[in-house]
Amino acid sequence: MKVAHWTWGNSSGMHRVAESISKAERELGLDSRLVWADSPKDLLEWAVEEAQIHIGHTHLPESVWSKRPRPPVIWVGHGTPEVVLHDTAEEVRKGSYGHGDAFMLIQYWMQHADAMVTFWPRHEAIWRSLCDKHTLVKCITLGLDKTFWHPQPSRGKFAGNPSVLSHENCYEIKWPLDLIITWPWVCEEVPHARLHLNYMPHDQHRVWFPLANRNGSSFYSYMSSKVFGHEDLRNNYCSNDFYIGLVRYGDFNRAALEARACGTKLISYTGNPYAHYWIPEGDQRVMADYLIKVLKGDTQPREDILDVPDIKDTALEMVELYGRFIS
Repeated sequence: MKVAHWTWGNSSGMHRVAESISKAERELGLDSRLVWADSPKDLLEWAVEEAQIHIGHTHLPESVWSKRPRPPVIWVGHGTPEVVLHDTAEEVRKGSYGHGDAFMLIQYWMQHADAMVTFWPRHEAIWRSLCDKHTLVKCITLGLDKTFWHPQPSRGKFAGNPSVLSHENCYEIKWPLDLIITWPWVCEEVPHARLHLNYMPHDQHRVWFPLANRNGSSFYSYMSSKVFGHEDLRNNYCSNDFYIGLVRYGDFNRAALEARACGTKLISYTGNPYAHYWIPEGDQRVMADYLIKVLKGDTQPREDILDVPDIKDTALEMVELYGRFIS
């Protein structure tokens, strides 16, 4: 079976998920490849002319979706439904139109893709509520390459007792606003705790650093725009006591799964099934109370924590889905 995963090569979560699924599919014996508009000419030609099924992680090129007969297409929803709608509203507010309209694009694939895939049961329920009766919406297990993401000896414990790591993409649905507001209140009760907050983009420094300096978060933190490669990232997880990923609505993401797989205790908003500890989303004073109890060891980990799935499980479920369209 020849499978083309169309994705931007920008090291985003979408790119990394597509990359890991394609690699796992190759290990199952499929001819599975990552492709995008800046791919080598021969790879683009292979994808357009020979691929039997196309997986759209970002956009699909016109050369694929305008083919007749159209090849089977599976659209993968990486972003949350709320982000899609928020981005669309922002584009409308700015007077943009066309392919800046994310919700328009998704509505098209709701009508024309052979199947829609998501990795979150909550998202599946929302997308189903927007689809026609017989549209195929499939929730697939999101796994990791656990031959890489696993505990290993630290190259040096990060500062803090305890040390808390966070490096979420500064996008509104998971940016560090609540964490920066909350952190100085936490450190009033846990004065030796230190926050290691990375991946803060330069064009947002004028927001985050004045806030952190003004309320005192920076006094108890190490903050930077640093972005780490996979080996350093794995070491970071293995060198901290906690990872905190505050994705709204309690959604999990790849970073949370990576941290868990590396043995780091995971803190999230209420709802993430892989997290050891939940804190409520809302009043930051209440969040601080919960965090203080967690960092002091006064709260026991949740009992029904899910194990991190393996990327092989993801690939097997995807291949089963392909079988509906390719014999």
